[in-house]
Amino acid sequence: MLVGFLGLTVSPSLAASIGVNFSGGVHTIAASDSPGIVPAINWNDIAGASGTNITLNDDTATATTAQLTFTATGVYNLFSPTNTSNAATNTLYRSGIYGDNATREVSISLSGIPYSSYDLYVFASADTTATNQLSISNGTTTFYYASGGQNNLGATALLQTTSTTSGSPTTGPGQYQLFSGLTGSSVTLTTGGSIHNVISNNVFGFQIVNTAQPVPESSMIMGLVFFGGGLFAVSRRKNQN
Repeated sequence: MLVGFLGLTVSPSLAASIGVNFSGGVHTIAASDSPGIVPAINWNDIAGASGTNITLNDDTATATTAQLTFTATGVYNLFSPTNTSNAATNTLYRSGIYGDNATREVSISLSGIPYSSYDLYVFASADTTATNQLSISNGTTTFYYASGGQNNLGATALLQTTSTTSGSPTTGPGQYQLFSGLTGSSVTLTTGGSIHNVISNNVFGFQIVNTAQPVPESSMIMGLVFFGGGLFAVSRRKNQN
């Protein structure tokens, strides 16, 4: 008996997520754009150096229970953009909130996170030739990073901060941090190491990604679908950051 093969195209859904761009009211991200690491649209553009209980939308532009409260020394719109192949990522790194040790470091508090488990991607990086060590922490894990003497314009791809050892920072421009496997409905991030008129700890944005559903973890994920006796391949690419 012969079994006929039917053509089938499958488009797997991406993980639900909430993206925030500290735009300074200038460098906003279009609703259809997808910056960063995990593909997602409808980012929240947040202006100003502080905010309290701001309701955040998810990647479908639907309001969630998540709320953002943050403080910083200021917001700056003239950072050197990264030089990646993703124009939206480059826009993300053009504006951000910053801290120093004379006024205050950056503090970001999230509450009401609607996902039972999630990863938190933070887009924080120095943008200077100064080589001082900077840090960002969620109270459990602290990541350490330094510019390596380069502005973010020298970054042709984003660099993940992996060092959790003070004195041995991940070095290079255009960095981001991944706080993975989080489960609480709230989290607070604080920066460290900023020095007034020398180096600032800059946070350009962040993304909360629901890990209770599949999310691409490599440049291409291949899946096999059986339908009516046929075997079909489906794929989904990650952002080209």
